[in-house]
Amino acid sequence: MWLFLMGLNLKDSYAEKDAFEPLDLSTPSGTTGAALSQRGVYYRGSRIGFIRERLSPLEQGYRAEQTGELTLNVLGRERQMRIEGSVTTLASGALAEFDFRLRTSSGRSPFETVIRGVVNGDALELNIRSARSERSEVRELDEPIVLPLNLYYSLAGHGWTSGETYQVRLFDPMTLAEGDATVAVKDAEIVRWGSREEEAFRLQTTFAGLTTTAWVSETGEVLKEETPLGWTLIKEAPGSGLEVRGDRPPNDVAILSAVPAIGFSGDASSLNFAELRLVDFPGGFDELDGGRQHAEGDTVTITIDVSAYADASILSPDARRDALAADAFAQSDDVAIIEQATRIAEGLSAEDTARALNDWVFSHVSKSPTLSLPSAVEVLEQRVGDCNEHTVLFVALARASGLPTRIATGLAYTGGQFYYHAWPEVWIDAWVPVDPTFGQFPADPLHVRLLTGGLETQYEILKLLGRGATIEVLRTE
Repeated sequence: MWLFLMGLNLKDSYAEKDAFEPLDLSTPSGTTGAALSQRGVYYRGSRIGFIRERLSPLEQGYRAEQTGELTLNVLGRERQMRIEGSVTTLASGALAEFDFRLRTSSGRSPFETVIRGVVNGDALELNIRSARSERSEVRELDEPIVLPLNLYYSLAGHGWTSGETYQVRLFDPMTLAEGDATVAVKDAEIVRWGSREEEAFRLQTTFAGLTTTAWVSETGEVLKEETPLGWTLIKEAPGSGLEVRGDRPPNDVAILSAVPAIGFSGDASSLNFAELRLVDFPGGFDELDGGRQHAEGDTVTITIDVSAYADASILSPDARRDALAADAFAQSDDVAIIEQATRIAEGLSAEDTARALNDWVFSHVSKSPTLSLPSAVEVLEQRVGDCNEHTVLFVALARASGLPTRIATGLAYTGGQFYYHAWPEVWIDAWVPVDPTFGQFPADPLHVRLLTGGLETQYEILKLLGRGATIEVLRTE
């Protein structure tokens, strides 16, 4: 939810590309002056933090900087988060370089991820650092890109027309994903903040069916922003009220985003089969049907019997390669990861290896809500985290052991409700879901898989939240 608020998780838009006017980044931006602004961040009426931005003109181009601090209540535990980022552009307004830093508190010590990028011709050169892990990669660019931090500044600099819809190509430094976005410009309106009033255009930015509304001045400053998930950002005097929150405790983001379960209140770990009806669920979850899950209309059946898998015994070479590859967050080629995997599972069969790794992660990683970019190397060192940290560590260890593994995201039952959850699926003649967070091998049938893939795919789950969705448990065995 926080990622969506910040506008950092992007993916391909479902809109037709030729339906909108593209943003021409070859036109001079016309950015003038220097500006410092601040917005308070509110969730369901509680002030949970602030964001400060500075826009500075350069001799060629401009530099946009952002700092934010938030306190989130997750399952009764407060977690602090600090974000820092900057974008430097060329005279044309096109991206020249950026840096992004995310630091969050945990039960033991801070998590920190630093991502830097430089555009060199038609290539984006990236450096990703988390704990002692550091990786570099190069992305080819088919067209100029902007980042969420300078999206509105770029649009304002190149000019917009009320009633028009524009297409932009954005790069998300948090998930390292590149995708299309559409921005619809509406009429100017009056925005009230503090005791002042300012005129701003209402812009609606859409990603994969979710729309954020922002009121933006002619210079690109965001005066107010609303998301469909209950977040509101509103301009305030810079430097005033820098405390993250007042006396009112912030609302629990996990509980308020949970999906109620109807017809079941027992222990899911003892089940072998479940039949569910998904009520008021949006479409587009491609992984809802397949493997141990069978979806027909709004009904889904899930069994933990591996013999019932429809896709058993076949894994394409490309899928195998992807499910074994190291990446920026599951560093299966790291020496410490390889050594730990060897100590746990050397000489074991594929199934026994997966089981041993699942048991080890469950036993050695403390359970604590953690708002971080999950890095397997960092989790191995700190031994703390929530489902994302448990999952990424398992994935790295399993891939280091030669087991194709992927990440599944969806909903899992606990305490009378279904919550957002991530868990691994390991290939053992079929995709077998396991859960190192819950300590289950295989995962119980009240794990409803919606998506598979990395951080960039998890954005889609946000379109489920805030719709009044429920899950009826029709039958269990």
